[in-house]
Parts: sequence; structure tokens; C-alpha cells
Amino acid sequence: MSQPPDDASTVAVAAPGRVRPPAVALVTLGCGRNEVDSAQAAGRLAEAGFTLVDDPAAADCVLVNTCTFIEPAREESVDTVLEATERDVPVLVIGCMAERYGSDLAEALPEAAGVLGFAEYPRLPEHVAAALGLAAPTPPTADAREPVVGARDGAPLAVSGTNSPLPLVAPPPDAPPTASFPVRTQPKGPWAYLKLAAGCDRACAFCTIPSYRGAFRSRPVEEVLAEARALAAAGVRELVGGSENTTSYGKDLAAGRDAQLELVAGLEDVEGLERVRLLYLQPDELTEDLVAAMAASERVVSYYDLSLQHASADVVRAMARGGDAERYLALIERIRAHDPDAVLRSSFIVGFPGEREADVDVLEGFLTAAGIDWTAFFVYSAEEGTPAARLPGAVDPDEARARRDHLLDVAEAVGEERAERFVGRTLEVLVEGHEAGAAIGRSYREAPETDGEVRLPACATPVGRSVRAEVLAADGVDLLARPLGGVA
Repeated sequence: MSQPPDDASTVAVAAPGRVRPPAVALVTLGCGRNEVDSAQAAGRLAEAGFTLVDDPAAADCVLVNTCTFIEPAREESVDTVLEATERDVPVLVIGCMAERYGSDLAEALPEAAGVLGFAEYPRLPEHVAAALGLAAPTPPTADAREPVVGARDGAPLAVSGTNSPLPLVAPPPDAPPTASFPVRTQPKGPWAYLKLAAGCDRACAFCTIPSYRGAFRSRPVEEVLAEARALAAAGVRELVGGSENTTSYGKDLAAGRDAQLELVAGLEDVEGLERVRLLYLQPDELTEDLVAAMAASERVVSYYDLSLQHASADVVRAMARGGDAERYLALIERIRAHDPDAVLRSSFIVGFPGEREADVDVLEGFLTAAGIDWTAFFVYSAEEGTPAARLPGAVDPDEARARRDHLLDVAEAVGEERAERFVGRTLEVLVEGHEAGAAIGRSYREAPETDGEVRLPACATPVGRSVRAEVLAADGVDLLARPLGGVA
């Protein structure tokens, strides 16, 4: 574990003779919550005088924000750390794997300059300085912070170059005095993750998240809205709101789960924001009131990311969760009754201990009946310390992968059928890039990084702008559309 120098009052972060501040790169693995953590960590480092760059090859120090959700994620995290150390620059390991394994990981990775848990995030500038052999910086006062930067007055969002210093987004002047969100780096595109809460109180048999993320803690509505305003002022058009369990949001606040409705209502008034996407909705906690509020909202889109995991009652029960195919289908019917434009996403675990062919048949039937637009599958991974790891009836890994591949084929056919339903419709497409003369973007139907895309040939709409487009055809699960004008 790296130790920062004792003299935390020294201002300099540049060694004598250095012509530029040290450059730091963050490599982020895992989910959107890690993306937010990295943005905030980078903001702290930039405030302290470090230059933040995208490319680890251009950095004097690299931070790897790790994931530990399943074994392949841990393997990728370790491989990424080892690859970063090959450049002979200090590498600091942060994130969920660092929090979960701590000193054991430090012992296993002597190549790393330090392994830092969540509690060390406020002191990251000191740890980076120590790893570089520099004096520790003095944290800036609130009065010394730069104002929010980025696109304003409808200007297109600028995408930073590979080695360009990354601009910052700071809390706006009207942020509540209790706001805990720090300065964060400006997103490199027209959307950003917005963390609604941290931790989880559920006890799913397969999951280790509560053991290292802690109990569920909602951020106050005023704080979330303040950060939303700051990001929108910096040119962000879409916010992707999430937590380990978004339908628990507010249960620990004075307003209770009514805070969910307050948040949806507050997001309607964020100037410059076009849409908000709420992820990680637990089916047995999703209330009719929240569904109705989402369906009626002008900003929160008709996108329902349901955390289902399986559809067989026996498997769901073994997972220490609630629900089955019949109850899930009834929930989806209620969602579509409120919101006929609803798009659904979910993920499923295949090969859970005790899963039988009959359980797979139930899941297959559910996938066909439910009409889920976007589906992901994971082969079960036994996680140390979880109740599921002690269950009998382990499924052969090859059999589990075969079941997954079969269900993927089923889900892909359903997804393609759902995509065909959009042909002839008009959608607002947020442009995120250009390729071979075509604009590439997303509508409310596609979440960033996980779903498909909308391609608009011969469209020069700038990145960060939205354009109305008529869908001409479906290409698998993607859409082909023509712009109708009306760039926003």
C-alpha cells in the first residue's frame, strides 16, 4: 500500500526543472458507477495541478479502476494493471477489486505502486505525488475553483483529443451546502453517468457487491439535481442515472420512495438536458407511481432496465430473489399499459447451481413472450463468500455456455423483431460520432455502451446535437434512418 508524504501542505506537484505538470491517465473497467468514480477521481487530480490525459502511453502515472463482479472481470483487471506496468511508470490500483481484496491484492501485484480502497479517494493527489516522488499538493479552496467549463449557449460539445488536458465540471453556485459531489472531469461525449446512490441492501445469493460497496445510501435529491445542472451547463445532453438498485432510491431519505418522484419532477426543469435514462430497476421494488411518472415525463425516457436474472421460480428462489415468469410478464404488461413506447432491457444468469433443462425452457419461453428489446447473458461464476458458492447442483461449465449460446440466439431473434417495430417511426437521435459520411447516434431506445445504434447516412449533424429522423429499416438490432431536419 503506498503512503503519501507527511508534508501535505507543500504546494508543488512539479519536480524542479519539470516543464509541465505530471500527466495522469485513468483506465476504467466495469460498470457506470466506476465511470463516475473515475470522473470524480480525475477531477480531484486536476484540481491539484495534475494534467489528465486519455492515453496511458502519454502518462507519467496510471490509475486502474478495477472491477471484481465476476472472475472474468478480475482477470481483465489484473491483466490491465500488468500491461500498464510494462511502461515502467507508477501504476495505482483503485476500484472494487482494490477495496475487496486490499492487502492480498497488493501482495499479489508487487508491480503496482499502490492498492487504494475507497477511503483513500479523497487523498488520491497525495498518493499520486508520492508514487512520482513529488511533494504533495495542497487541496484548493472552494473559492479557488474554476467555474463550470464546456459547451454553452447551444454550442456543439467539443470532444477532447487523446492527449489533451481534460476540462472540469464543478458544482454550480446554487449547489446545496451539503453537496458531497466533487469536481469531475467533463465527459468526452454528449452523455454522462450520474450516480444516484451507492451500496446495496439486498442479499442476492450470487452477489458480493454489498460486502465491499456497503449499505444502500441515497444522494439527496437537491444534490443529484445540482450535479445534473452542472453537467447540462457543460454540454451534456443525456444523463444515465444509476446505482446498485435505483428502485431503492429514497428509502433512506426523509421523503422515502416519494423522492423518486421528486427526482423525476426536478429533472424536468434542468435547462439544456434532453433526456435521462434510469438503470437498474428491481422488479419487486418498481412501483406503479414511478412507472407512471416515467411514462409521463418529458425528460426521463421510456426505457426500463429491469434486473430479472432468471424466469424460473425455482432458480429465482435459489438466488434469494423474488418473482417468476408469470409475475414478470404481468409487470411488463403493466409497464406497457402505462407506456406503450416502453423499451425493455434485462440480463440473465445461466448455469446457476441447480438449474435444470426445464428451467432453461421456462426462461426461453419467457424471452419469447416478454418481447425484451435488449438482453444480456452471463454464465454463472461462483463468488467466494456468497451463499450460492455453497449450493449443490453445479452445472458443467460447457453445458452452461451451451445454454447461454442457445438463449442468445433466442433473444437476438426477439431483439430483431422488436427493432422492426420502429421502421416508419420518427425518433430524436443524439449524434455521438461520424463514420464514412454517416452520423452515428442513439435514440431513447438505445442506452450508451450496451445497446445498438442509429445510423444516418449523409448526415453532418455535429456531435452533441440531436436530429429528428425517420427510421427506414432495421439492420439486425440497429436502425437505419434519414434525417428530417430540426437539429436541436
